[in-house]
Amino acid sequence: MPAPGVPEEGPDIQAIGTTPTQPPTLTGRWIEVSLLEQIVRLHDGPQVIGEYLAATGVGDTPDTTTYPGLFSVYQKHEGPMYLRAYGVYVTHWVGFDPERDNGFHSLPMDAKGRVVDSRLGQPVSHGCIRLIFPEIVFRFATFGMQVWIH
Repeated sequence: MPAPGVPEEGPDIQAIGTTPTQPPTLTGRWIEVSLLEQIVRLHDGPQVIGEYLAATGVGDTPDTTTYPGLFSVYQKHEGPMYLRAYGVYVTHWVGFDPERDNGFHSLPMDAKGRVVDSRLGQPVSHGCIRLIFPEIVFRFATFGMQVWIH
């Protein structure tokens, strides 16, 4: 049976059913993403120091899924950067899943910086994690920081 929020028919995700319901033992600062709640939590050890509404992948194909698992921050770019495949701009990119090009970023914008899709709190993205205050996660994240998605 798939994890909550993952479609019954969909991508073959190795982590389905094996993603722990409790976070792995993580020390220092780390980021948690709850797919069920559509929430990003910033942690300092066991303490939550920030919690933000998000929008994750819609999950109807492998290319639109935010995959559960343990990842690490590998890339940061303040932007704006143009996502040619989607015809939008984003800012405050924090990459954590290089295999699928998934990361945290702003709401999608047009060339003039106007938000073109402000939906949060539901799966609507192509796999990335949209935030209304992406600069907070951008400043918090460091290279190698753990990102736990469940």
